[in-house]
Amino acid sequence: MDRSFPYKVTLLIAAIVCCCAAGFHLFHLEHYGAAIGCFAVMFLPAMVLFKSIKHIHKKIDYFIDAISSNDYAFRFPSNKKIWSSSSDLSRQLNRVKEVMQQRQLAMQEQERYFEVLLAKINSGVLLVNETGHVVQANQGVLTLIGREIFTHLIQLESVAPELYDTLQTIRSGEQHKVVVFNEKERLELLVQASFIVLRGKAFKLFVINDIKQLLDEQEMEIWVKLFRILSHEIMNSITPITSLSDSLLQLLKDPESAPTLKEDIVYGLLVINETGKGLLSFVGSYQQLLRIPTPRKEFLDCSDFFNGIILLCSQFPYFNQVQINIDIASDAPPLYADSSLLGQVMINLVKNAIQSIESADMQHGKICLSYQKTPERDALIEVSDNGQGVAPELVNQIFIPFFTTRSNGSGIGLSIARQIMRAHGGRIQVQSIPGHLTKFSLYFPLI
Repeated sequence: MDRSFPYKVTLLIAAIVCCCAAGFHLFHLEHYGAAIGCFAVMFLPAMVLFKSIKHIHKKIDYFIDAISSNDYAFRFPSNKKIWSSSSDLSRQLNRVKEVMQQRQLAMQEQERYFEVLLAKINSGVLLVNETGHVVQANQGVLTLIGREIFTHLIQLESVAPELYDTLQTIRSGEQHKVVVFNEKERLELLVQASFIVLRGKAFKLFVINDIKQLLDEQEMEIWVKLFRILSHEIMNSITPITSLSDSLLQLLKDPESAPTLKEDIVYGLLVINETGKGLLSFVGSYQQLLRIPTPRKEFLDCSDFFNGIILLCSQFPYFNQVQINIDIASDAPPLYADSSLLGQVMINLVKNAIQSIESADMQHGKICLSYQKTPERDALIEVSDNGQGVAPELVNQIFIPFFTTRSNGSGIGLSIARQIMRAHGGRIQVQSIPGHLTKFSLYFPLI
């Protein structure tokens, strides 16, 4: 890089200082003519320096104005003239412009990528500023509100007043359900809000989903997995029955098999009988999953209820080697539930916890049964253990009917538990860190 310009500036300043010093010295010696000549000569480098600085300022101002307007078409000429005041500056500004232009192009490509991504998302994504003007709205939002152009939230006031009020009042981190009527149907929307700051300005980000569509997608996924499991179990039972039946028919047709015919037929029929019973048991489990009775709710003393569960579970293998603790919050309200159905859920969870500790071959297995009231005004029962746990890839599958990781498991215990919790108007959730902590949470609405 040419560094001559700083030296030129230094020489000009030195010349000005020297002329000024010489002029004052001659003036002091009363050589007024010579002194005036020195001062006159001093103006020449001063004018050159002033002109150079003015030219530089003008160039920088132009650069800033162009960049502020996103104009990258300019280019400053750089030359090698000995008294060129800004060749270095021109090259540096051109370099800065090129770097900024490349970053601008990269940002534009990224913006186009995100626009395409937003367009492909089924969820509605809406970004608005503090005044309610729409900064970004993907096709999902336009479809849900039934509009082709959406520029301001005020447009929703007449067509979807409930949605308009929700978008105006919802807080960051909250989610609200809203009913909207469009030209075709009635929609139930789930609105989630987040407040963000971009470049020092506050924005509201809304994610809007059609609840029915979400449920349909989840239900379809569950049915696909269920049919896969049903097909697998039924085929495992039917295939050996068919194969064995063919073998028995061949025996009946073969005259040379007469000496052992009766014995072979008896054995084959026994196998068919046992396989058929297994298939009937499997179908019976499926019927049990579908026939959850209506809960007969009553107020339960949670301490007595937990102690009863522990007593019923005391007959399980490995029970005596597990420490079970009970933790009931002092402000916990009476539990309003069906003791029989909830007992079925709790026994299954405690049994699973004991088996998980046994599978981990632990010497100090612990299970905790707790009951408390949540800040969201739910009654919460938690069953936690420090056993083997649930692998992350299986957490979303353990509630699917007939899914099991145990060779002797039926795979309906947790499915029935979820059905029972839904019948109570509640829900069941699981968190697991394999080898450290697994927690099943049962949420009940308070009366």
